Amino acid sequence: MSAFNLAHESADAENQNPEAGVETPESETATAAVSEATAAEQEVAQEDDTAEELDGEQEELEDIQEEVAKESDGLSPVTARLLSQSLSRIVGKQHAKKVFAMENYQSSRSGQREAKAIALEGIKETLKQFWEAIKAQLKKFYNKVKTYFVKAFSAARKLKDRAEKLQTKANDTVGTIEDKSFSFGQTKAIAVDGKYNDVNTVTSGLNGIRKWIEANLTVQKSDKYEGAVEKLQVAVEKAVKDILTDTKSNGGNSHYNAGFGVSDVKSALSDLGSISIAPYSSVGSPDSKLVEMYAGGKGSKDKVIISTSLPGGKAMIYVEPDGGSATGLEGVSEVAKAVKNTRIILGNDRYNPRDVTEGDVKTLTTSQVDKVCDDVIEIAESAYTYEKAWERRDKFQAKIEREIDVIVKDANSDDDENNARTGRIIREYANSFTASIRRRTSFESQFIGYALNTGSAFLNYAERSLAQHKSK
Repeated sequence: MSAFNLAHESADAENQNPEAGVETPESETATAAVSEATAAEQEVAQEDDTAEELDGEQEELEDIQEEVAKESDGLSPVTARLLSQSLSRIVGKQHAKKVFAMENYQSSRSGQREAKAIALEGIKETLKQFWEAIKAQLKKFYNKVKTYFVKAFSAARKLKDRAEKLQTKANDTVGTIEDKSFSFGQTKAIAVDGKYNDVNTVTSGLNGIRKWIEANLTVQKSDKYEGAVEKLQVAVEKAVKDILTDTKSNGGNSHYNAGFGVSDVKSALSDLGSISIAPYSSVGSPDSKLVEMYAGGKGSKDKVIISTSLPGGKAMIYVEPDGGSATGLEGVSEVAKAVKNTRIILGNDRYNPRDVTEGDVKTLTTSQVDKVCDDVIEIAESAYTYEKAWERRDKFQAKIEREIDVIVKDANSDDDENNARTGRIIREYANSFTASIRRRTSFESQFIGYALNTGSAFLNYAERSLAQHKSK
């Protein structure tokens, strides 16, 4: 089923039965609590993917609209059949028939011209509905995020309690290490750069997670991010309003960048980029294939920064589209693409992930166990103190959506005076900001989940290490 249909069908149920704030019975152990939060985070990822698909479907429909408009003699039988197939794939068979019913198609010259007019009208109305479908999907996404954080914050507290008890036990342990290594089933979770039996390497990786989460997932950092987004939105919104005014006053024609404050937008984009990622260190010569993949293909000039390897074969990847901070911004459409595609991702640290299998790890000393516990405690505390930042983010995204909604509705209500290109730019503007905030929120929820899971694995490693110590 198309993402467009899914968003429409689930909207009412999501609005009537929001999952936010519903406390679930707490799990008895930290490990079970983290696993429960992980399952909820996977649901967040699924809704994020659906939102991405919906954005893609809208863009496909806009491309079709432009192609149909180019058919000067109307829709030929071949073009009509391809249109029908494309619409079915994008919006589903049932809705496609409302846009353009192939059984009503007449192949005469007048029928072909009429078919073109009907198709364009149907596509135009469907594009209006896409914004409502996107808003419905955003509500579903944020409801899943709220449910996830209820579980994640609870899991973080349990993880901290476990780490504190283990730390006390380590500090009270006096003796010698009986076995200097042991078989450990979670080597993949703790491995850094493919290494799991090098204590300094793996514990430095855990400390790297701690440094990043402390430096970025706070109310103060969240405020800076939201301030940068709002500054950018204000600058682009002015240009969008100028487009609508310019279109109306020029008989349906617009310069598309009338009154466009390019310098203001560049400055705001630069602010957004500077606080999008602060890796504890970055790779001097990262995997070229990985860079190419995230840059959008060979020859792309997109800026890609990749952090050094984190536990579990992960890295943080920051992507800034070419022209996103300095050049190439000649209109709202270009800016919208830069806003949407400026993002931070938790991904693999290699284009071809390493195959890390279960093996022997070195036994941690009591002081190393103490340090692992200390890092996990700080990670857990940063995770559950993020709750305040998240509550404000929830309100922030709703505010941005309301402000954009006004402009989208204004554009839709003035269709006769608005040409297709202007409508497309308005939609690109709307989607870029909602997608930008959704992607950031999705990354932060994913990173917290990753940090908690990794912390749990390291506590297992520390606990197993203590078991190797022989008391005097």
